[in-house]
Amino acid sequence: MVRYVALMHRDRHEVERVASEVRGRRRERGWTLDEAATRLGVSRRLLVQIEAGEANPSLSTLLSISAGFGTSLVELLSCDDEPAPVVRSDNASAPVLWHGPHGGEGRLLAGSGLLELWHWTVQPSEERSSDAHQANSYEVLTVTAGAVTLCVGSADPVVVRRGQSAMFRADEPHVYRNDGARPATFVMAVHDPSGAPR
Repeated sequence: MVRYVALMHRDRHEVERVASEVRGRRRERGWTLDEAATRLGVSRRLLVQIEAGEANPSLSTLLSISAGFGTSLVELLSCDDEPAPVVRSDNASAPVLWHGPHGGEGRLLAGSGLLELWHWTVQPSEERSSDAHQANSYEVLTVTAGAVTLCVGSADPVVVRRGQSAMFRADEPHVYRNDGARPATFVMAVHDPSGAPR
């Protein structure tokens, strides 16, 4: 079973920015803490900790909160959505939004409201499970090392090896799993053409 740990353990400023964004969006809507917790699908205690900058919410919690606010994950995280090219000089500084139990991680490299670009490392015996996204959402990945077993809905698992790419509709539950003996890495794009939050 995958466990989720720190959102952005490298930079306290990032945690405080998320706290400010969540707090501001809740107050803008005039929601009490109890009402917001219900609408966002989190406990009141966790919401209080997030708004105070004392909690590092998991990726699934952030997705729930962004959906509850009717926004995308990228917008919730206040990532740049500039029309001019934006170059990240060091992908290691990208926020880590998922940690696997054996050291795997998922980093959000860049994104806009409709598109996200991720870099994933999945260690042997780790897996990342995802709920279905909005209708007509797609994910595209290219494996850069090792092999990833991709399970989508009730379809048979597919192994995507180094140098291979795969694309699928992400509006069904799906899993990325490493059944091999070496780490697997891949770059993944998530696209939701409806513009609806995940």
